[in-house]
Amino acid sequence: MSEYIEIKGANIHNLKNIDIRIPRNKLTVITGVSGSGKSSLAFDTLYEEGKRRYLLFSEAQFMVEASPGFESITGLSPTVAVEQRVIRQSNPRSTVGTRTKISNMLAVLFASCGQRESEYDDNLPLTMEMFQKNSPKGMCVKCLGTGRYHLIDEEAIVRPDMPIRDLFDGFLMKHRHHRSSFKKFCDLHHIDVDQVIGSLSEEQLTVFKYGCRKSGFVGAVVFFHEMHKHYTSKNMRHNSEDKEIILWGIKAEHITCPKCGGSCLGEQAMHTRIGGKTITDLEQMYIKDLLSFLLNQLQNVSGQHLIREIVTKLQCLVDIGLYHLSLSRQVPSLSGGEIQRLFLASFIIAELDSIIFIFDEPTIGLHEAEKESLIRIIRHLVERGNTVVAVEHDKHFMEAADYIIDLGPEAGRNGGERIFQGTLQEFMSCTLSKTAPFLAGSKRLAAKKSYKPVDRSKMLILKHANLHNLRDVTVSIPIGLFVGIAGVSGSGKSSLIQDTLVPKLKQMLQNKMLFENDGSLPLIDDRAELSGAEHVCKCIVVDQRPIGRSRTSCPATYTGVMDRIRASLAKTPDSQERGYTPGLFSVNSEGGCPTCKGDGYTQYHVGFGNFIEQECEACGGTGYVEEAMTVKLDGKNIKDMMAMSVSEAVTFFGRKDSVAYDKMIVNVLSTLERVGMGYITLGQQTPTISGGEAQRIKLAKELAKHSGAGNVYILDEPTTGLSFSDTERLLELLKELADAGNTIIVTEHDPAILANCDYLIEMGPGGGSEGGSVIAEGNPRELASHPDSVIGKYLNEVW
Repeated sequence: MSEYIEIKGANIHNLKNIDIRIPRNKLTVITGVSGSGKSSLAFDTLYEEGKRRYLLFSEAQFMVEASPGFESITGLSPTVAVEQRVIRQSNPRSTVGTRTKISNMLAVLFASCGQRESEYDDNLPLTMEMFQKNSPKGMCVKCLGTGRYHLIDEEAIVRPDMPIRDLFDGFLMKHRHHRSSFKKFCDLHHIDVDQVIGSLSEEQLTVFKYGCRKSGFVGAVVFFHEMHKHYTSKNMRHNSEDKEIILWGIKAEHITCPKCGGSCLGEQAMHTRIGGKTITDLEQMYIKDLLSFLLNQLQNVSGQHLIREIVTKLQCLVDIGLYHLSLSRQVPSLSGGEIQRLFLASFIIAELDSIIFIFDEPTIGLHEAEKESLIRIIRHLVERGNTVVAVEHDKHFMEAADYIIDLGPEAGRNGGERIFQGTLQEFMSCTLSKTAPFLAGSKRLAAKKSYKPVDRSKMLILKHANLHNLRDVTVSIPIGLFVGIAGVSGSGKSSLIQDTLVPKLKQMLQNKMLFENDGSLPLIDDRAELSGAEHVCKCIVVDQRPIGRSRTSCPATYTGVMDRIRASLAKTPDSQERGYTPGLFSVNSEGGCPTCKGDGYTQYHVGFGNFIEQECEACGGTGYVEEAMTVKLDGKNIKDMMAMSVSEAVTFFGRKDSVAYDKMIVNVLSTLERVGMGYITLGQQTPTISGGEAQRIKLAKELAKHSGAGNVYILDEPTTGLSFSDTERLLELLKELADAGNTIIVTEHDPAILANCDYLIEMGPGGGSEGGSVIAEGNPRELASHPDSVIGKYLNEVW
């Protein structure tokens, strides 16, 4: 077998026909500035070709030979990739337990060894399905396995003093499929629409509320219930009428299911125990505590072989830094780094060898103290005979690598070149690299030498925070400073800021709060109290959720730039003469290719959950109808402009002597450049944008709209996916915001960022049940010498 994987002439995206050698059975790190071509090499070239070759010899129905983005690849073996930008999951029923199959194993354990409470023992044998919330035999019959119940306040809908006409003429009658059935209902029950609801007889009121089978009328309560369900569905589009129906005097809410208490399970599972615990009790424990319970409390329970298997899986999750999660934790609520480590656990448990593993920044979300364990585990994969390739920026991870590949020198069209390949020692003397000087120590991120003083009269004071593992935390956040929230994974950082402070601020600030809710209902800690919100002009929450859910969404549509471009194209003489509207230049409207629905490609399933994409023949891969492509703005049509990088677009729209000049577009795009996103294209599809990139796009959008002082910016690990030089640029921007009189609150692990904060709040001391307390606070120098601080010793390494 070849000693190297050899890639010749890689040219996909911005790669410039580069030749790369990757040693087999070694740990290789691909690094470089953001947008230099790292993912194009690791995932779009190496992984995609490994997958294609597997499909070629599988039982796929057919194989489409797409033009490869390289000349040749040799030495390739089966390839597994975990890429952050494609592992975003939205199924709320998917949990840590179901993903790792540990929940299935617990269900088997309870079915074979569980002890039922006598009053619920029907003498029928217990089965595995009875302990699975996604099974018809196991789910709660009231909430159908969701743990939450949709409650509609009937009194708010059917008010006695309201005329029937007022209720239905304005709302229900606008929905045509209900009109005829409602008319039949009124005729059948002799109801006059001018009567008030309170004048109906008891019998009439019952059918009015819950429907009449003879007429086909669904009933007022049922109608509003269905409308609310559709309105709150993430996958539904809604018009203003539907929204008005839900908001109009109706108190609709989700409550914990009163039948199952939120466990999602039926009565048999709720009343069957092992070691005094139900399966719900075990799944809600922190993984570290569950491991301890199984080892210490179930020694005399039958089924020890199964328990040992569960313990092995749990120990693996502990080793890779997921000890602070529970098996019931929903996968969509995990960060990209946590999801990636969840997948890594399954690889380790499978004990695979002779595989090529490709990871996308596996250290994301890990505290400095936790990275050593992850590096040790990944080294173990290599020792087992596997090849590991990681796209990574972390200094300690690169120092543990056997081989370094550096791409650059810049991003986008100015990147895609091989700057270096070789050992770490050789790399540190590479003069062309922007990363090497930081590894060699000749360059480092500058740390603050002086800190802004805390004004005790202007503080956000959060008291009695108890959500998740928080232990009645009270904390004061100074206004007008750059504030860092530190702590190991699971210490309570997100529970304190994202899950407690943000919802409380939203309650108090209302329209002054800029926060993109994904439609889910936030948990509100009713015991927590917040004061000091009067010092805040606006609060902008910038998280790592995707910037759009539509398959055709992109940075241009999210930032509003696309609307300006469409309007400009519609104003050209050609468009005016032909009567073209802005909708012609939208793939989601009249401009979208009817064959591919604006995607530019058609997709074919080739078996085993894999798909092959083929360029749409009708539109030639543009996604637009032919008419849209004929209109140009300063020589560029809509597709040409969407293919521009942000930096190129700044130049294109910034020429004052051009018909394309647009000050608003230049303002937004220039801000994107400032946050290190100059390399992305305007039309880049959102599924290809990582969580860190999405967060920086959101930050740029808000910075372009809001200026001045008195704002609070809340960011969650803003340096995710950034190289040393890119982090330097972002740090300068955050400092500028703070110096202008704004408050910056960042949840971070990077000591270089924390060392540049004016004030730090450290949670801990451990994760899960061992965290939830404030262990240190003050400026970085004070934490560096604080006896209880965990981050302190790493801060000392920065100076």
